[in-house]
Amino acid sequence: MAIAEQKTPANESLVRVRPRTKLTGEQFAGDWTPKKASAPVYEFLFEPDVSIPLLDGTILRGDLYRPKADGTFPALVAWSGYTKELQNTGLPLPINEVGQVSYIVSRGYCHLTVNARGTGKSGGDHMMHFSPQEQKDVADTIEWAAAQPWCNGNIGMIGMSYFAAIQYLAAAQQPPHLKAIFPYLGFTDLYRHFAYHGGAFHSGFFAPYYAFVGATQKISVPPMLRHLMSYIFNRNWIQKQITSFFFKNEKKMPQQMHPEEAWMRDFAELAFDEPYDGPFYREKSAWPVLDRIQVPVCIGTNWANPGLHMRGAFQAWHGIQAPKKLFIGPPDPRWPWSNYHGEALAWYDYYLKGLDTGVGEQPAVRYWLQGADCWKSASNWPIPEAVTQRLYLATSSNESEGLQSLQEDIPPQQTTLKFAAIPQGMQYPKELDKYTTQVLTYLSEPFGEETEITGPIRLLLTLASTAIDTHVIARLSDLSPKGEVRFLSFGWLQASHRKIDEKLSRSDEIIHEHQSSEPLIPGSPVTLSFSLTPTANLFKNGHRLKLEIGSRPDILNATVFDNFIYFPYEAPPYPARNTVFHGGVSASYLEISVLGNR
Repeated sequence: MAIAEQKTPANESLVRVRPRTKLTGEQFAGDWTPKKASAPVYEFLFEPDVSIPLLDGTILRGDLYRPKADGTFPALVAWSGYTKELQNTGLPLPINEVGQVSYIVSRGYCHLTVNARGTGKSGGDHMMHFSPQEQKDVADTIEWAAAQPWCNGNIGMIGMSYFAAIQYLAAAQQPPHLKAIFPYLGFTDLYRHFAYHGGAFHSGFFAPYYAFVGATQKISVPPMLRHLMSYIFNRNWIQKQITSFFFKNEKKMPQQMHPEEAWMRDFAELAFDEPYDGPFYREKSAWPVLDRIQVPVCIGTNWANPGLHMRGAFQAWHGIQAPKKLFIGPPDPRWPWSNYHGEALAWYDYYLKGLDTGVGEQPAVRYWLQGADCWKSASNWPIPEAVTQRLYLATSSNESEGLQSLQEDIPPQQTTLKFAAIPQGMQYPKELDKYTTQVLTYLSEPFGEETEITGPIRLLLTLASTAIDTHVIARLSDLSPKGEVRFLSFGWLQASHRKIDEKLSRSDEIIHEHQSSEPLIPGSPVTLSFSLTPTANLFKNGHRLKLEIGSRPDILNATVFDNFIYFPYEAPPYPARNTVFHGGVSASYLEISVLGNR
């Protein structure tokens, strides 16, 4: 294809050093190749700090990359409250999530990264993430971009995490020129997915998050330096070192950095003033307005993100009535965002360029089957063919030490096991860990043949506590005959938040109200019913299900070194001895979704 030259305006420059493109991980959700695809034929221009005027006179700032050619092109808008100055540097920071710009623009798309009002170099007053004003600003920016001489009027959105969550809210605003979205790893509930986990404040995430994001707002990096940095930092071995340093020092960062005042006020409001769900969170969440989305949506997630984004994908799948696809990929906790670019290109080539890529022929649901390490497909989620199976928690004695069992039959006799709940930060002799059980462990019988467990997971516990409130965490794993453990699923619930929201709950997830606290009566059993994150795993011959139950998020956790993005939170609230009941009328059980034997 011939590339037509055009005169470069004074405020634009030919990019002589492109940001380094490095695609990693899966690029397509499934074993398929697009019938047609845009070719990487374009040089491109870069305009930093482009001014985007809003109707109230506020000026936002964005970085615009576009093909160096005559004519107009579709535009992809990347939007967040993170400084744009660190994007395209190759740094593996959890804010570098706009995608591989060189890959996208060279294939005939404009890429516009915009800072939200009051963040980075954008004007206006700082606001809490995803405020109604921010949602309106995104829609207005989309319409502004559609009217520019470099755009053909077809707009999509790009990016993961914050950049994905805002896509749902932008689409619900129904800006006329937004034609499709591609939210990869985007939560939909600001309370349940982001700020609080089962009613416990998500401090392990928020402390380093607000410290780092709030402290980097005024950083300014010359564009050429950003691009040069990408050739240094966008290399696997360097990124592993930086990632390791970042996560090993996440507890120190909040004490060593100096975030801006507005960001600290946001942290304080979430932690101290808004402990329950309600209008404050709902006006900033996508779930109440998912049915307003009218454009096609490709919803993406992976099995590595139980603590922030995984649940949002399934909630979006059920709430969106527009044309949609869903994919759940293998665990992949890495930055900058560099996977599924082939899938995104095929999506936008079809919906923004009209190319027959074949995306419409792909199955409604595609998922990575762990254990088998392959892609599978389904017509819906949960998978209609899956069968719910109940496994009862059982023990042969009242001794909490050792391994307990998961069995298909209800234990005829009631038994109990106890575990200690020790709050984070509580001082106690370390030797106590040797003599006081803090985690109960249950194992299924070994699978006699390969068995696929794919879909929702639920846990019902009959539990009593010595305190007026406690917290329960469940972790599910695949245990091999050699003793190798692979984490699969996590769930959590503050006991005082146990009331279920029957209207919001779905067939694949129990959702709790979180609008008030209902204290426990010490010693009196209650029913705690909650969902673990879904999974898809092939249990091979001889492998077992391993269920662990406790109260310590620093023990029942997973880290980036386990291939997970999962942060601890403030739990349990009090020192307590918790009792789990088995068998009889108080039987506790785990529900799994079995797709069948292979």
